[in-house]
Amino acid sequence: MTRKERRAGPGPSTRRTWMAAAAAACALLMVLPIRAVQASDTGNWPNKPIRIVVPFSPGGSNDHIARRLAQSLSDSLGQSVVVENKGGAAGVVGSAMVANSAPDGYTYLFVSATLATSAATQNPPYDTLKSFDAVGRVAEAPFVMLTRKDFPATTLVDFIKYAKANPGEINYGTTGAGDSGHLLTELFGSLSGIKMQQVGYKGMGPAQMDLVAGRLDFMITTLASIGGTPAGDLPKLAFTGSTREPEFASVPTVREATGLDYDVNVWWGLFAPHGTPGPITDKMNKEVARIVALPEFKEFLVSLGAKSSPSSRAEMAAQLKQDVEVFTQTARRSGINIASK
Repeated sequence: MTRKERRAGPGPSTRRTWMAAAAAACALLMVLPIRAVQASDTGNWPNKPIRIVVPFSPGGSNDHIARRLAQSLSDSLGQSVVVENKGGAAGVVGSAMVANSAPDGYTYLFVSATLATSAATQNPPYDTLKSFDAVGRVAEAPFVMLTRKDFPATTLVDFIKYAKANPGEINYGTTGAGDSGHLLTELFGSLSGIKMQQVGYKGMGPAQMDLVAGRLDFMITTLASIGGTPAGDLPKLAFTGSTREPEFASVPTVREATGLDYDVNVWWGLFAPHGTPGPITDKMNKEVARIVALPEFKEFLVSLGAKSSPSSRAEMAAQLKQDVEVFTQTARRSGINIASK
């Protein structure tokens, strides 16, 4: 090589190769620290306050259970766990907030089976089955079928017979079109071959008052909603779960009374934004399962008419998927259409 050639240095092609290699090296150096930080954050979780969003106003069963759970999680995780109520559109507003939150393990959704009913009857701004990662179930409870005190039928079998003999004349109360009571009553009607008339109210309280006063004939609701109210003394035709309730041992399940394949419960569970690191949701699942199995937490749930029902993440996801499918089919078959789907 001549002196001139030595001074000339690398050609354009060689320089481009070196530049590309340097850029790749810089990119690698930039990515590695980020990944290291992410791994560190996961390992140190939680290192700041955690937020649990309840997509309903304060005071209901969702709010009561979420606040008790948050208190216990604060004690066990060593970080403040706060409950934020974000009501609106039957739970859709608060659920959307969580769906759009960063999947960093610091935001969760505490919700009941209304997450499935809203998917069946509305057009939420998220994909119910894809926008959330299930953390685990906390509790569940059966629904109860009530009638007014002077209703002609005193058993569920006789109720069905009366409804068939008087199609469309029985009215039943709900908290609005598309709520769980609406869907569950229509599901029961389709399985038993009866047709009833839905009457929507702005809240469970007014609906219960009309049932007590005899202006309504029938309602499907929860023990938690009628506890301590005059509605708690109304005739109970059946419970919707798989087993009888110890407190009302003489009241059969729907399946026992009729043989119908009707076994539904209301559940409450915890969800995270989709993409939340698995190690975090796994740890949260274990903490939740441990807490809800404690005797004092079980007693608290019983006072609300519910029972402890911890689950794996996979079980909670499967239950949500099944409920969405059942409620969607019921809504379509019954013509329940709150928003275009």
